Amino acid sequence: MADAFIWSPSAELVEQANVTRLGRALGAADYHELHGISVDEPERFWPAVVEDLGLEFSRPWDAVVDMSRGPEWATWFVGGRLNVARACVHRWAAERPDGEALVGWSEDGRRESLTWAEASRQVTQLAEALVELGVREGDRVAIFMPMCPAVAVASHACAHIGAVQVPIFSGFAAPAIASRLEDSQAKVVLCADWSLRRGKRIEMRETLDETGRFAVEHVVAWNRETGSWPAVVTKQPATLPPAEVDSEAPYLLAYTSGTTGTPKGALHVQGGFLVSIAREVAYQSDVKAGDRLHFSTDMGWIMGPWTVLGGGAVGATVVFAEGAPDWPDDRLWNLVETERVTMLGLSPTLVRALIPKGEPTADLSSLRSLCTTGEPWNPDPYRWLFEHVGGGRAPIVNISGGTEVGACFLTTVITEPIKPVALGFPALGLDMDVVDAEGRAV
Repeated sequence: MADAFIWSPSAELVEQANVTRLGRALGAADYHELHGISVDEPERFWPAVVEDLGLEFSRPWDAVVDMSRGPEWATWFVGGRLNVARACVHRWAAERPDGEALVGWSEDGRRESLTWAEASRQVTQLAEALVELGVREGDRVAIFMPMCPAVAVASHACAHIGAVQVPIFSGFAAPAIASRLEDSQAKVVLCADWSLRRGKRIEMRETLDETGRFAVEHVVAWNRETGSWPAVVTKQPATLPPAEVDSEAPYLLAYTSGTTGTPKGALHVQGGFLVSIAREVAYQSDVKAGDRLHFSTDMGWIMGPWTVLGGGAVGATVVFAEGAPDWPDDRLWNLVETERVTMLGLSPTLVRALIPKGEPTADLSSLRSLCTTGEPWNPDPYRWLFEHVGGGRAPIVNISGGTEVGACFLTTVITEPIKPVALGFPALGLDMDVVDAEGRAV
């Protein structure tokens, strides 16, 4: 029934949507036909995504997918070579050097900003510093930092040289950090000296030192006060070209939360993670080049890398905020107004925490979409977000995936009507079913 929908797209929105452009390139009339192509004809679909988003492979792949070992061991873009840092930073530094790439707000109200050219230079300098410390392709580099432009620089610097980044939640105590350092055998840690959270100074470097650091050989400190890296970074010439690595080269070791036992590290690779996350940000949340993206998350959770890579892949400005999104009470809404954020990501838990603080008074008219994930919704907070934050006009793109998947497998879509709290449809490229205990479709 039509009245079951809380939101429906306008004809203008459908016409201008990224997913409509992709569908037309593949001859699909709507999302459902496009989804059929994505699961039945991956050899057509995924190259079209790469071409549509301008994702550069320095060596073309020999096969889109190889499932000879079974679907659970599929490899993608077989034989292709690329570099995530090139696709997410250096490309835009060449095309739009003066455009704003990364913006950060500290909890005490300081703003910093990097252009694409500045971000590219800093990424290359940090990559050179890591090489000087002996980091090679495949080595693990842990990142223990608050959400700020420098954390994106750290992420892309690892990708630049083919190192594997190991993001660690910025609020962890020493034992949780120690378990991840020991498991990953990180060679280097990129660490902030301190940060702020709810007005309190958090001594991050001291917490790191309490771990004993296991196999870690070096710590590269980021100075929060100056917003800069030490001389080991700034003396670098920024001339090292990005390593062109195999599509299946490890990119990210992302740990589960540990709520169901020992935290497990999920390994994601350069080619698959880039194309899959770019697909989500571009075609589900409809983020375009020049848009402004903020997700209330941390690099230690999968949505942190999702934001950094996805925003970069589509050429959007990524806005970061140090500390807690609900302290002070109206901080998140003021951030949206000040930075004219077009896509806001947040969890149902955060929305529930914000409701008692009152309706937003900031100007949120810049928002074009809201992205939510993390746990199930219930109707009242969902409607509060839709009405009081999205103004009844910005759709809620509700997604469900996981650290192990990296991306999502269920999602609502901005070119289709949306029901309250729904998870919509299988994501592009994902074939979903509901089965009984014997595996029969129900």
